[in-house]
Amino acid sequence: MTQSELSLNYYVEAGVAAAVAIAFVLNSLLTIKAPHRDVEAWHVHVGAGIYGAVFGVVIGFVIVPLRVWLTDASLPPQYAAVSGFSVLFIMIALRRGLIGRLPFLGPQVRAYRRALLRKTIETAKKQLGKLAPAPAAE
Repeated sequence: MTQSELSLNYYVEAGVAAAVAIAFVLNSLLTIKAPHRDVEAWHVHVGAGIYGAVFGVVIGFVIVPLRVWLTDASLPPQYAAVSGFSVLFIMIALRRGLIGRLPFLGPQVRAYRRALLRKTIETAKKQLGKLAPAPAAE
């Protein structure tokens, strides 16, 4: 079995997608607490699942096969460059909030992103407090 044939194993790709989605939900369950949320917890966790599933699908069904095709050298160089830039633009668009604009998935994803941003701000403030110079003793 060649590397190209292995790349079409949908169980591996689906497993990668599911693992990424589960990681997003677990991160949401373990790190996002009540002060970070402005809606019920289930909205945030469902949003994390949706966000993780979309990222997982891109990673599992686009990036993993592309990597296999590149290492197997079965993808011509001109297609490899176009594919790489396409994946980069897809990831940037997703990271910039493309999913949050969808009418049926958007509210939960926006709730998750707001809660995650509040958590990130809290963590950054704690780190800044540790890095601040000590007050001068007189």
